[in-house]
Amino acid sequence: MLTYAFQRLNDAPAWLVDALADPARRRRGTLVFVAGYGTLWFIYGLIAKSSQDLNADMAEMVVWTREPALGYPKHPPFLAWLLWAWFKLFPLSDWSYILLAVITLAGGIYLAVELAAEFVSGEKLAAVPFLLAAIPFYNFLGLKFDQNSALIPLWALAMWAMLRALDTRHPGWAALVGLAAAAAMLTKYWSVFLIAALSLAALVHPRRRAYFRSAAPWITAGLFSVALAPHVAWLIRENFPPLTWVATRRISAGFADTLRSLAEYLAGTVGYAAVALVLVLVLVRPTLAAIRDSWFPRDERRTAAALFWTPLLLPVVPALIKNISLLSLWSTPALNLMPVMMLASPKVIVRRVAVLRMASVMTAITLLIVLISPVIAFVILRTGVENNAAYARLMMRAAEREWHDATDKPLTMIAGPFVLVSSAAFYGTDRPSTFANFSIYLSPWADSERVARGGMAIMCEAESDDPSCLQELARYAAQRPDMRRTEVALARHWLWFANAPKRFVIAILPPAP
Repeated sequence: MLTYAFQRLNDAPAWLVDALADPARRRRGTLVFVAGYGTLWFIYGLIAKSSQDLNADMAEMVVWTREPALGYPKHPPFLAWLLWAWFKLFPLSDWSYILLAVITLAGGIYLAVELAAEFVSGEKLAAVPFLLAAIPFYNFLGLKFDQNSALIPLWALAMWAMLRALDTRHPGWAALVGLAAAAAMLTKYWSVFLIAALSLAALVHPRRRAYFRSAAPWITAGLFSVALAPHVAWLIRENFPPLTWVATRRISAGFADTLRSLAEYLAGTVGYAAVALVLVLVLVRPTLAAIRDSWFPRDERRTAAALFWTPLLLPVVPALIKNISLLSLWSTPALNLMPVMMLASPKVIVRRVAVLRMASVMTAITLLIVLISPVIAFVILRTGVENNAAYARLMMRAAEREWHDATDKPLTMIAGPFVLVSSAAFYGTDRPSTFANFSIYLSPWADSERVARGGMAIMCEAESDDPSCLQELARYAAQRPDMRRTEVALARHWLWFANAPKRFVIAILPPAP
C-alpha cells in the first residue's frame, strides 16, 4: 500500500505537467494545480500563524466593514465590500481569513495561466504555474490578504479580458475589462498603472484598428466610469483622504532619498523574482540572443511587453517628479506575466524534462515549508512578532471582561495604538469599531458624540517608547472621573509553550447615563 501511494505521489508531477501542456486538458490541470497548491499553503498558514494573531492591516479592513462607506482614509472601498460579503458566508475567524487569502492566490495563478495561454502553449505553458509558485507574492507574502495581494487576480483578469477583447471585439469581454479594471482601481490607486498598460497594449496590438473601430473600447470605458463614479464623488466630497494619506507617508526627504527608494524598488522587484529567474536560467538554459528577444520583443509579443513593463517602469516617472518613495512590494500584481516574458520567445526551447525538474523542485520546496510550519510557529512565539500581534486576542478578552464588569451595554468602540486595536477588534464579541491612534483621520466615525454616547475601552502598553497612548488615556481620565483603569499581564500560550508576559493598561470609559 505504501509503495503504491509513494508511486502515485511520484507520478503526480509528470501527470500535471502533461495535463498543463495538453490544450484539451490544460484547464483541468490548472485547477488541479491550484487546488493542491492552495491546500498546502492553507495548511501552512493555519499552522505557522497559529502562535500569533491577525495582522493589523488585515483586521483594519474588517473594521471598515462595520462602518459602510464609499471610501476609507487609506484606500478605496472594494476590499471592505468583499470582506463584508465573505464574512456573511464564513465565520469571523483566522482560518476563514487565511482561506480567503489562499483562494485569492489560487485564483490569481489560475487567471495568470489563462493570461499566459494567450502567448505560450505546450511545455512553456506547463512551466507557468511552477514559476509563479517560486515568487513570494504567490505564497508567503500573499497569505497577508491586502490591497497588493488582491490585485494579483484582478490585474490578471483585466489583462486577459483585454487581450480577448482586442482579438474578438466581443461586448462581453469588453465589459469584463471595464469591470475588472474598475475593481482594481477600487482596491488600490496603484492600478492607474494597470490602466496605462491596458491602453498601451491596445495601441500596439496587431488588431488595434479593428478594435478602435468597434464598440468594445466604448463599452469598457463606459462601464469603468460608471463603476468608479460613486467613489469619485466621495473622493471629491471628502477632499481625497487616501491621496492625503499617501502624500504624508511616501514623500521622500529629498532627491537622494528618492533615488535610493527607486534602487530598492527595482532591485527588490528583481529579488522577489530571483528564484523563478534562476530556475529558468539553470533548467531551460536560454542563450543570450534568446534572453534579449524574450525581454524586448519586436513581434506581436510587444503586447505582452507593454502589459509587463508599463506598470513596472512607469511609476518611476511620477516618483522622480514628485519625490515619491516607492516600495518593491507594490510590484506584486505586475509579475503575472513574468513567465511569459521569460519563455515566450521562439528562441527559448523548453523541454519536458526541464518542466518536470521545475515541478519537482517547487513541489519539494513547498512540502518542506509545510513540514517545518510548526517550527516556524514556535520560533515566532519565542522570538516575538512586531506590533503586539501575539497579544491582541488576549487583550480584547481582558478589555471585554473589564467592560462588562462596568456596564451591560455592548462594547462598540476600542481606542489605542493602531496595530493593537485593529487586531484586537477582529476578536471582539460585540464587533467593535476602533479609534486608532485617537485619530479622527484614521477613524472618522469616532467623533466625540459617539464616544460619549457609547463609551469605549482604551488599550495601551504599560511600558512603551511611545507615550502618546498613555497621555491620551490620562487626558480622558481628567475629563471623566468615572473612568476605570486596570493593568494586566498577558502571555500567549501555544501548545505546551508560552511567550514572555507583557503588561498592558486597560481603561473603561462607560457610556453616558
